[in-house]
Amino acid sequence: MNNYFIYYHYRMPQFAFNKELWEAGRRVEDAALPELNKYFDTDFKRNENDIFDILDFKDVEAKIIVEVKGRKTSSDAYEDTIITASKVMAGHQAIDEGYRVYFLFVFSDCSKIMELKDDSEFKVKFTGTNCIKHYMIPISSLDNFIDIKPERHPVFDEPEPEPEEPDEPEEELEKIN
Repeated sequence: MNNYFIYYHYRMPQFAFNKELWEAGRRVEDAALPELNKYFDTDFKRNENDIFDILDFKDVEAKIIVEVKGRKTSSDAYEDTIITASKVMAGHQAIDEGYRVYFLFVFSDCSKIMELKDDSEFKVKFTGTNCIKHYMIPISSLDNFIDIKPERHPVFDEPEPEPEEPDEPEEELEKIN
């Protein structure tokens, strides 16, 4: 009797790091941080290990973690908002370590928050460039959060350019016929 073993190596498709999107997310987080510290009476620190940290802010003493997600749309544009399964899984691991975990969604018109619980249940959707598992969170189940109102919506607006030095006034030239 011959036994055959077939080995198949599957490689996940590679995708380029989107620096512009990452920087936009950082602007949303920066705008949210002072409001989060006031709301929770905490001193959150950004997870700075690398650009792929799963959850954004942690206060070790208060045992609270917050993930901030910026959205280009208004809060009433869709029934659900999505979050990657890896963030929910990391949140559950933190809950097991004694942390309270929150997801803050910064929409174009308001901000909404939810606490992740051990028994939280969500619909699943595989979506995105690499067909990654996401959880669908009903927006109606989110609580209103203190509005984060920077002068411009921070998600995809570019930072204000540095003011330019005024040009010297040009001399008017007479047109001679």
